[in-house]
Amino acid sequence: MNVSEDSTVLSSWKDIARYLGKGVRTVQRWERHLGLPVRRPNGALQKSAVVLYRGDVDAWLATRFSARSLEKSEARTAQSSRSARSTLREGIRTARALRIANQELTEQISHSIRRLTERCEVLQSLQDPSLGEYAQPAESLATGLKTIPDLLPNTGILSSERIA
Repeated sequence: MNVSEDSTVLSSWKDIARYLGKGVRTVQRWERHLGLPVRRPNGALQKSAVVLYRGDVDAWLATRFSARSLEKSEARTAQSSRSARSTLREGIRTARALRIANQELTEQISHSIRRLTERCEVLQSLQDPSLGEYAQPAESLATGLKTIPDLLPNTGILSSERIA
């Protein structure tokens, strides 16, 4: 701002433009389209001398640009924070659902491992390790084999099938 600090009145387009840090044409456009509070002598035409008080231009800038940009930035901030909050909430819901599903799967796997261990022990008790064959008599072996599919319902072995 090269305009004299003592002067409270800006008396030309060049002084006004320098004070605002813009070009002369920009400042003139702001007067026409945005209502920059430039004063002219009574009865003067559009291309006459202009006067602008620093207090007027500072107040105009504060209401015209700062407030609007603050409102927009506050609205954007509020919108983005609402969006971020809803995204965060959705992420938390998803994480909770995944955690519950993970716990259920872990319980199912633990249960399946226990059942498999029990069934392996039953199969090992039916077989004599020294002979490599079944140590039980044929009738009890057949009875035992009929009950094994009951112990292994999801293996695809039907109760009518026999293991050879």
